[in-house]
Amino acid sequence: MKSQLISMTGFGRARALLGQRTVVVEIRSLNHRGLDLKLRCMDLQIAPEIEAEIVRKVRQSLVRGAVTVSLRDEASDAQGSRWLDFPRLRQMHASLETLRAELGLPGAVDIATLASFLSATKTPTANEVPASDWPALASAVDAALAGLASMRAEEGTAVRRDLNLRLGNLRAVVEKISTLATGLPSRAARRLEERLAGLLVPGVALDPARLAQEVALLAERLDVSEELARLRGHLDHLAGLLDGSGTEAPGRRIDFLAQEIGREFNTLGSKVQDSAISALVIDGKAELEKLREQAQNIE
Repeated sequence: MKSQLISMTGFGRARALLGQRTVVVEIRSLNHRGLDLKLRCMDLQIAPEIEAEIVRKVRQSLVRGAVTVSLRDEASDAQGSRWLDFPRLRQMHASLETLRAELGLPGAVDIATLASFLSATKTPTANEVPASDWPALASAVDAALAGLASMRAEEGTAVRRDLNLRLGNLRAVVEKISTLATGLPSRAARRLEERLAGLLVPGVALDPARLAQEVALLAERLDVSEELARLRGHLDHLAGLLDGSGTEAPGRRIDFLAQEIGREFNTLGSKVQDSAISALVIDGKAELEKLREQAQNIE
């Protein structure tokens, strides 16, 4: 069964009605080597049991990505800064200024200090979300995860198209190199013979046996059939991953395979001292870099 290529980039949103309050659940996902999960409760105080359940659901749904789950009271959006208790802020600031003056401390009380004291003296508010609200909130988390999965799948389809284009370009480069490499030993042998003939003293003939030996050694050094075979094998493997016939989370495998393809290009380029082939190797490595950049998006 073929699996779908999934992007790590996506967004999902849903709402949960908790009594008289509507909580907005938003889940964002970006590229990451592993699964990096952050939970932001904004102006809400979420019960630890709910936090644990949210983490469990996300880990069951996602394999890789920098994931941020945000929960907030929808009334805060509608009423702007309603949730900021300005009278309490002013009272706390005045108290801290009085204390600073009594202690003879330098500098005015800044917003960071004020925020630290407010956090330390926080009291229970109506924005608490108890564990009993989890069933209603769970449905919203599931809906947000479903929206995220849909967007990640759609992004994955677009990435697959681009990766297949890069794969086709890499195959074309390899076949061009193969065509040029076929006549490489004979061209090198002619250059060697011409170079040796120019160095010989007039009237002294080349030793055919010695020349044949040198040509054979040169042809062996210039033989890139193994490198080309490995490149074709790597590209076939890559095609299988892009077709969805490999693992369910192929992102890491594609990245590793791209590294192996890069090594073969490097070996081929250092082994063959031919300007036309060297130019094709550069083209191949440039195309491979584009492929690797796109592969970073795959889960």
